[in-house]
Amino acid sequence: MLRVISYKEIASCGDMFVGQFRLRHREFVERQSYAVRSINGLEFDAYDTPASQYIVYSEDGRTVLGCSRLTPIEFGCMLADHFPHMVNDKTVFSTPKVWEGTRFCIDSRLPPEQRRLICRHIAAAYIEFGLAGDIDQIIGLMPTLILRMVFERSGITLEKLGAPHAIGAHARVQAATIPIRAWQLDRVREVTGLGAVLPTPELPPSRNVA
Repeated sequence: MLRVISYKEIASCGDMFVGQFRLRHREFVERQSYAVRSINGLEFDAYDTPASQYIVYSEDGRTVLGCSRLTPIEFGCMLADHFPHMVNDKTVFSTPKVWEGTRFCIDSRLPPEQRRLICRHIAAAYIEFGLAGDIDQIIGLMPTLILRMVFERSGITLEKLGAPHAIGAHARVQAATIPIRAWQLDRVREVTGLGAVLPTPELPPSRNVA
C-alpha cells in the first residue's frame, strides 16, 4: 500500500503518519547517527509542517517500510536554507511550482529485493504526485549513489544542480532536480513494470494563503 498523507489524515491513517517519523528515527538517528531532533523514538525537523505531504509505503496499513517527504519550497526549503552552495543557479529557489523531496527512507532491515521494490514505488509516486498537482519540478539533495539507485535506475531523468560535495560520512552528495513530465512517468513504468502506484490522483493541498 502506498499513500500520500498529511496532517489531515491523522485520524484515519494515524499509524502510518506516526510510523514514518519512527522509521526516520531508526534509520537516520539510530543507524546513521544524524544530529537531528527526535523525541520518544520519532525524528522530526523544522520542515515537517502542515504544508508537507508524506509518501508512505506499508503492506499492512500500519507498519511503515518506506517514506519520503514532499514540501512546496515557499513553505520551507532545506536545500536553500542549509546547502545553497550545492546549487549553481539559485533562481530555482524562486521558480514557481517547485517542491522539495527530503527524508527518503527505506527500512534497512528488509531483504534487498523488497527494498528495491519500495524504492521504485516511491520514485514512481514522485512523478504521479507531481503530475496530479501541476508541479514543475522536485528538487533535493542525496548521495550520488542513492540518486542513481533510486531514481535513475527507476527510469527517471535527473538534472544535476551543482557539483558533488562531501557531507558527513558521505564523500559525494549532490543536489538535483526531477522535471515532472508525462514522459517521465511513461519511462518509469516501462523500466519498472509498475502501473499506477497511488490509489487515486492525490492532489497537493491548496497553497492559497491569506
